[in-house]
Order: sequence, then C-alpha cells, then structure tokens
Amino acid sequence: MYLYTAQEMRDLDRYTIESMGMPGVALMENAGGACARTLMKRFPEAKRVVVLAGSGNNGGDGFVIARYLSTAGWNVSVWRSGPAEKMSPETRAFHEVCRNMGLAVKPFEPGREGELTTDLGQADVAVDALLGTGVRGELREPVRRIVQTLNRSRPPFLLSVDVPSGVNTDTGEVAGEAVHADLTVTFAAPKWCHYLLPGAKACGEVEVAPIGIPQAAVERHPPRTRINGPALWEDHLLPRSRWSHKGTHGHLLVLGGSRGMLGAAALSGMAALRTGAGMVTLGVPQGQEIPLSAKVTEALVWGWPEGDDRCFTRATPPDWEKRLSGFDAVAVGPGLGRFDGETEWLEDLLFSIPCPLVLDADALNGLAGNPSILKKRGKPTVLTPHPGEMARLTGISVKEVESSRHRIALELAEKTGAAVVLKGTYTVIAFPDGRQVVNTTGTPALAKAGSGDVLTGVLGALLARGLPVESAIPLGVHLHGLAGRLAVTASDHSVLASDVIEKIGDALHQAR
Repeated sequence: MYLYTAQEMRDLDRYTIESMGMPGVALMENAGGACARTLMKRFPEAKRVVVLAGSGNNGGDGFVIARYLSTAGWNVSVWRSGPAEKMSPETRAFHEVCRNMGLAVKPFEPGREGELTTDLGQADVAVDALLGTGVRGELREPVRRIVQTLNRSRPPFLLSVDVPSGVNTDTGEVAGEAVHADLTVTFAAPKWCHYLLPGAKACGEVEVAPIGIPQAAVERHPPRTRINGPALWEDHLLPRSRWSHKGTHGHLLVLGGSRGMLGAAALSGMAALRTGAGMVTLGVPQGQEIPLSAKVTEALVWGWPEGDDRCFTRATPPDWEKRLSGFDAVAVGPGLGRFDGETEWLEDLLFSIPCPLVLDADALNGLAGNPSILKKRGKPTVLTPHPGEMARLTGISVKEVESSRHRIALELAEKTGAAVVLKGTYTVIAFPDGRQVVNTTGTPALAKAGSGDVLTGVLGALLARGLPVESAIPLGVHLHGLAGRLAVTASDHSVLASDVIEKIGDALHQAR
C-alpha cells in the first residue's frame, strides 16, 4: 500500500478525472458512500447525526454521507461552513440533492453557536467534513469557530472525513484548533498525518476506503512512500533449499559488548541466529569472551584488543583483514560503549569493511560529529537511531526530530548515502534516493532496553543472508515489530527483549 502527500493525492485525483475520464462526482459519491456504510456498520440501529460540511470537496463527501444516512432512516442535521456560491461544482450538486430531499442544511453564521451546540448535544454521532487535505496553519473563520463548538459539545462518536479538520496532511502539525476524531476514514491510501504526531492522535482509528481510482492511475502516479508490507520483501522469504548449509546463509559479525554491556551483544547475536544467519561471531574486548560464551553458546566469540576498563581500543587485531573476508555483513554498536579515540576507530572500520554494515547505539554517537563521512564508504550502510540518537546525529533537539520524523530521516539518508531506520511508534525507513517506508507492526511492548539490539541483529542477519538493502530493512523492521506483538501474552509491560527473540521464528512464519 502506498502513502500519499496532499499534492500526490491531488495529482492522482486530477489524472483520474482528466486523463482517465472518471467523473469527479463519481469519486465523491464513492467517498461519501464509504463513510456512510462504515457508520451504518458500526451503528446498526439508526442514530441522530450532525454533519458538518465545508465548501470544498470534503464538504461534498459530507453531503453524500447525509443523503445516505437520511435514506437509511437516521435523523440527520447538516451544517455548512460557507455560502453555497463558494462551493466546488461537485459539492454544490450534492448540496442541492440534500436540499431537494428536504434535509435541513443550516448555514453557520456568527451568533448561531448556541443552536449548533444544541444539535451536537442531542446527537449520537458527528461527521467532520469541513476541510480536506489542503490545511496549512491555523483554521480560519468560520471553520475555527465551528471546530471550537464541536470540541466543546462533542457527541459520543466523531468521524472525520479523510483528515481531521485542523491537521496538516503532510506533517501532522496542529497549529491551533483541530478536530479529534474517534475514526478517520481516508480515501484510496493513508496520508502522512495518520502516522505523525500530534496529528496521528487526532485521527483516532484510521480506516482506508477505496473510492474507485483505477490501478492504472496509481501506477501512473506512484508516490515515494509505501506502507511496509509483503510486496517489498516476499520474494526473499522462500523455504530453504534442502542442499543449503551454514555457509549458504551468511556470516554476521557483531562488534560490541564492552564491560557491563555484554547483554546487548548477546541479544543481537541471538536475534541474528533466530533470523536465519548461518553463523554469527561476536567481537568483544579481550577478557569478555568467557562470560559472553556462557550467555550465547551458539555464536562464535572473538576477543578484540582491549583498552581501559575492558572497552574497545583503536588498535586492530593482527588478523583483522583476514577475518573480514569471512564475514557477509557487520553490525557495530550493541553495548559498544564510549572510549578514547572512538571516532577515529569507527572511521577506520567504515573504510575497511567491504560488506553491508549496520550502525546502532554508541556507533551512531561516535558518528555524531561527522555523519556525512559515510557518503565516502561506497558500501551498503544502515543507521538505526532512536530519536535521541537522531538528535545527536543531526544537531537538533529530540522535539524537533519528533515533529518532522519523515523529513529528518530523509535528509540524513540523503546526506550520508545510508539507509536510515528512525525507530518509533511508526518506524520510518528512508533511502538515499528519496524513497520511504512506514512500518505499522510495532507495539508499546518494544519500549524496553534491549529491543534496539534485537533489531540490529535481525537486520544484520538479513543482510548477511544476501538480501538487498531495499528488501532487508523493511522485512527486518516488520519482523521485529511483529515479534514484539507476538511476545505479548499477558501484559505489554512485562515483555523482555529475549521474549521478542523467541518470537522471531513465529514472525517469519506469519510473514510468508
């Protein structure tokens, strides 16, 4: 499934109408009908509803909804936000249908707030069809006053059409007043605001309704962003060949596990093995091999020359180049720690590793001073920051990162030439060529130390197995989120990172 910006959706609508001959009134009829059917399904017995309709196409959807519900026996009250002469032609046509049916269509004017409040107070359901995908900045009058009245006198259930009025479609920004829906029915495909805060909270539950846009039109105007799903990776989840062996499925090196943080490296290694890597080597500072071997008996353990406090040192092992030839992917960061010379150490690694590389945790912090150096690496690289690490990489605040997750992730991908996995409720994956993927399989259960280490191992394993970056990353993020969901058996408070690892196999099975 694709995800659209406001402009991409306008272009798709325009092409569907002008080039494919689909009448705009047909799309409006389908959109309003979909919303009405959703309400009738949720409320099998007729209810009292107030429909708030604007003068644009969103308002036309509202008039269609009012017609459908009235025909189904609902008690319908309609309020419009502007004069009829300012309506789009399609909206005006459906406005006239409602009037001809005898529905009371009341124009909202200053001083009628009390009447609208009374209607809303008596209603079971309200429909927000005031504004569509073109909102930028604060609401203008009279819509602002209508929304204020709605927020003060909110019925038990509120449906927003496409996008809640007051929410910026492309950023999720809420500049002032905004409708806070229980359900948003959006058309053809999701929009960015359905996944970006604070707009995503205002949307409530989101349901996508087809409205008859032909697939040929979608193929002619594909957006740059997709919702994560099997189409991106299903060709790489085939059963193993009966002739395969451990060398067939890749060898991953994980560098991390400094003193006091061995658990992070162990989690990454176990996650990689569960994801199907044929072999995993855990590279840890010398002296940490014995305790780590007791934790992870299935992985190989290798001691790196240690520095102070059993951390890494810039000195490379004498057999480093020889060993490198045996690895198919490398992950650096789980339990790495901070140490003198870490930036130089990391830069040496970047240009000596000839295979795909995943950077997480303190490996990202070591890059914070000069992330653009990655552009010179010339090999597939994946960055997996949480918002705090992203803030350090980009030199901005966590608040700024969270206010524009998709834009910040894409800018870093373009700056570094690396694929960026910005972790969060809806993890955003950004590729240097401008493509993006939004993941929807996460769960609050993953808000636990060690979850990021598990993701690093999953991604490293898929890259070691030879999956291309554009498939490995969406698949890995999907599996990680799905395994987190499957790990919730009693409470999402009590899930451990090790529980998530145990469910990777089930997630792989379900993903096929």
